Amino acid sequence: MTARRARLAVTASVLAAALTLSACGSADEDVRRVISDNYDLVSSSGDYSSYRTEDSVDTVAAIVEDAAEAGRDHEDSTGRYLGYEDTMVHIEPSNTGGSDIEVTDVRDGYDRWGPVIIPIWGGFGGGYRSGFAGGGSGGGK
Repeated sequence: MTARRARLAVTASVLAAALTLSACGSADEDVRRVISDNYDLVSSSGDYSSYRTEDSVDTVAAIVEDAAEAGRDHEDSTGRYLGYEDTMVHIEPSNTGGSDIEVTDVRDGYDRWGPVIIPIWGGFGGGYRSGFAGGGSGGGK
């Protein structure tokens, strides 16, 4: 292979990789997209949206995490909390069966669910990676 062909092959490979990466959204975008594509919108206001599904909490969480693995994941009697860099998701069992899903930005998530998540994830620090992760054994972190 000539030097020119080698350079062209490398350039083509770099260009293909760049196009592939640019086609991929961020984890936050992927999470919001998979939820809006798969579940029934109940309400939406700004960064907050709520959805409804007949799927169980665990099924919803698995589908969401297939789109993007959560940086933080906590489960308790009120459901599952998934934390991403800029997005938080709360999935809880619905009174009528299935699940209710709430999606919002991190700041609003801490305002809404702080009493549940702060003891596990630590205080708001601009995203899940920035906040103090709390003490203890490491469970739920």
